[in-house]
Formats: sequence, C-alpha cells, structure tokens
Amino acid sequence: MLQAELAEDPEDNLKKYRAVFAQGNGVAWNPAVTFNAQQHIAVTDVAQWIRQNLKAPATTH
Repeated sequence: MLQAELAEDPEDNLKKYRAVFAQGNGVAWNPAVTFNAQQHIAVTDVAQWIRQNLKAPATTH
C-alpha cells in the first residue's frame, strides 16, 4: 500500500520515509558517521525504551 501511494506521489517526503522504514531493513547509512555517534550520544530503539519506561499494569487475581 505504501509503495503504491509513493508511486502516485513520488516527491512526497513523508511517503518516502514511511515506505523505506516500513520495509524493516533499518537505516541505509552507516550509524558510525551519524551526529549521535560522533558526539557520543547514546540512543535507544523503541523496544528498549518501552522496557525501560513502561511498566505493565498490576494484575489482580
């Protein structure tokens, strides 16, 4: 669906972004040359952030 939308509007940057990241291949650049890596800024992925910041609600049985 995203590829079809992009084909209809190939200059739309948001559609490009969505189509690329929906493929699940990650980023297309070397992470070592990013600003964060060069400045030694730690980053996290979504799964790690969730584990660190969201707690499952307590269940009652």
